[in-house]
Amino acid sequence: MKGHKDSIYDFVVDKKTRTIYSAGAEGYVVKWDIDNPDNGHLVMQGGEAFYSMTKHETHLLLGSRNGEIFTVNLADNTLVSKQKKHNGGVFFIMGSMSGGEDGVLCYTLDKEQCSLQVSNESLRCIIQSEVSYFIGASDHLIYEVNKETMQVTRTFRGHTNSVFALAFLDENTLVSTGRDAMIRAWDLTIGKEVYSVAAHEYQAKSVSYNGNILISSSMDKTIKLWNDQLELVKVIDFARYQGHTNCINKVEWIDENMFVSCSDDRSLCLWKVEIMP
Repeated sequence: MKGHKDSIYDFVVDKKTRTIYSAGAEGYVVKWDIDNPDNGHLVMQGGEAFYSMTKHETHLLLGSRNGEIFTVNLADNTLVSKQKKHNGGVFFIMGSMSGGEDGVLCYTLDKEQCSLQVSNESLRCIIQSEVSYFIGASDHLIYEVNKETMQVTRTFRGHTNSVFALAFLDENTLVSTGRDAMIRAWDLTIGKEVYSVAAHEYQAKSVSYNGNILISSSMDKTIKLWNDQLELVKVIDFARYQGHTNCINKVEWIDENMFVSCSDDRSLCLWKVEIMP
């Protein structure tokens, strides 16, 4: 899926409508139909780089390079608001929460705007369990924040560089990856790393799990498939599968068999996995 004029940093999959929204360095926001992906439709041209995005009902929220969050009404593709939330880039948005280059977690509590200084370095990714948020940071740590108190309760130390992505294999097993190109598994019942594997040649950017296969993407231009024991199943590269030609910034499962990826090569790719008996 081609149409962006620069690197694509993030996308949102709307599984209900089978739609993908993508955004990146040139400030374009593009809508794609999963079942008819040849032609994208420009939603907005923001004029600056977007690092992160999420969809909430009929609106897109986009995190910009300068710390603003743009709200776009998808009913008429109009910009509703721009709100300064961070000093520096916004690297993730989840619901009313955002994190970025200033190490601050911004959130809304009882309609009040609140903030928590989690780290002195960038916050790069977030995922939630029933009782906690887990946040990966550029100081090499993963922070657990209690949902009720909104305070840091634990830190997980093991990565040797920035933590870029998180996923759950089950309710007690968290996996992480980042600039050290390792995938690490953490047992949340004991709060310790229990397994690690050298996943990529260069920094790993993203992970996604569908209940059966974990996928990871990297600056080394590959996507790798892992089973639930973190054993390598398959490597997807350009030479064999005509995929991406540059850093792959994100991968995400759409359903049990299909996933999407985006890259610095200005394209998104749709992939279908066939599980052999």
